[in-house]
Amino acid sequence: MDEATAFLSTLETTAPDAPTACAGWRAHDLVAHLAAGAAEMAELAEAVARGRDVRATQDFATREAPFVAMADDELRARLVVEAIRLGVAVDALVATPGLTVPFSGRRLSATDVTMHGRSEAALHRWDLAGDDETSEELLRQPDLTLHAVGVLNTMLEASQESVTVRTTAAAITELRANFAAPGHMDVVLVVDGAGARLELDEPRARCSARAEPATRLLALWGRRSRARPIAWNTEDPAAGPLAAFLWAGAPATGTALSETR
Repeated sequence: MDEATAFLSTLETTAPDAPTACAGWRAHDLVAHLAAGAAEMAELAEAVARGRDVRATQDFATREAPFVAMADDELRARLVVEAIRLGVAVDALVATPGLTVPFSGRRLSATDVTMHGRSEAALHRWDLAGDDETSEELLRQPDLTLHAVGVLNTMLEASQESVTVRTTAAAITELRANFAAPGHMDVVLVVDGAGARLELDEPRARCSARAEPATRLLALWGRRSRARPIAWNTEDPAAGPLAAFLWAGAPATGTALSETR
């Protein structure tokens, strides 16, 4: 099952006012976020594909407000419409190699846009359904972790998920911490004179923390899985700062930093 199909299948059995793992959001708010994001991305991609000037990306509050105000049935139907519209826009980008879409301070290729959509669907499905077999299957995919490393490094500093924001909040000034997952590359949090960033590295015998791939991906996005433990290396002085980074800014009783963006 692909990520979008899995998300929509889960949404069918989720009430509009059902709580989610995104702090302060019910299911309706989460769907509004996805629908608004797809509409925004589609409009910008359409402009690029047609050779028009591209406006600046709207902030989250501006683009999401009209969608939040919709009746839930209308909103869910609109999500599907905007997802299809985005797919058509991506196909138009593919038809002209080299085109990229400016979005929230980054330039995204057609492949990037598709990957972003997959990541959004997989993570937000977990926000609705939590830990189950489908979440495990989707979230353990290596390309979702690769995507997370790239996006978290380049997120605007206003985003709570930004690597720079989280290392600053955790008061980390120097660090190298390996976060391992069986059968996958290590994700390394590096903070040095060049700044803060996530890197991928070959697996090392010594790591600061180890978890299953799905658990690690959730943690990279600031989400806490109650059913998926992280094994911390208590003998590694980098383990504590890594944990502080992962949960920096997270609500005391919540499971996510904020919405995935």
